[in-house]
Amino acid sequence: MIQIDPILEAIAAHRTAYDAFQIAPEGEASVLAEEAYRGAGDVLVTTACTTANGALKLLEHLRWWLAEEAAFAEAHQPTYGAAQVRVADLSVLACTCWPVAAVGPDPIFPAIATAETAEAAHSAALSDLDESNDVQMRRANAAADASSAAFEALTAVTPTTRAGLFALAEFYARESEEFEPMCMGGQYLQHLAAALRVGDSAAPISDLLPSKPASNQRLACLIPRTVAQAFISTRAQ
Repeated sequence: MIQIDPILEAIAAHRTAYDAFQIAPEGEASVLAEEAYRGAGDVLVTTACTTANGALKLLEHLRWWLAEEAAFAEAHQPTYGAAQVRVADLSVLACTCWPVAAVGPDPIFPAIATAETAEAAHSAALSDLDESNDVQMRRANAAADASSAAFEALTAVTPTTRAGLFALAEFYARESEEFEPMCMGGQYLQHLAAALRVGDSAAPISDLLPSKPASNQRLACLIPRTVAQAFISTRAQ
């Protein structure tokens, strides 16, 4: 009998709980929906994958969820941090263990594009802003919130190719030089971006690293909660 990967059930339950929480009416129903949502998240980040397909589905789902809840990351701790750890780990495994075609296009490119579009909209809203005009102020504030959310979502995405890693470094370099023009940080990032530019830019990041023979590679899909919490504590310091 074919065994179904338990992570697929955990993913489905988490998405169902997420959807239910979004539409739950205020009051007790909302509280219960939130409890179910949090419980489903805890199960999701502690459930082991037993197939490569399940691991890919988990990677896709977690990337989506991290982007959706980026603005509320602190409220979802420690689950949010544990999810970031699993995404980082699975992204590396995706490069080393799975064909590039199976993983799909590098997700960092649409994330960068979204952040740039949101920032451009924010800049446009601030142009010739009349602070005494309530409509213009609401539009500017909404654009600022959208830009912040897009940037937070970007920071939750891990590049899966050299080209994506280069694009991310270049994006941060542009941001640094725009907001801190006299700071050396932008020049350092530009140097890093130039160093990351290589001929075979579509290749997986793993090609830059030594790897074990395929027969010795093991799909380690479950990261213990203690490791995730240690990672979160390190980030908080």
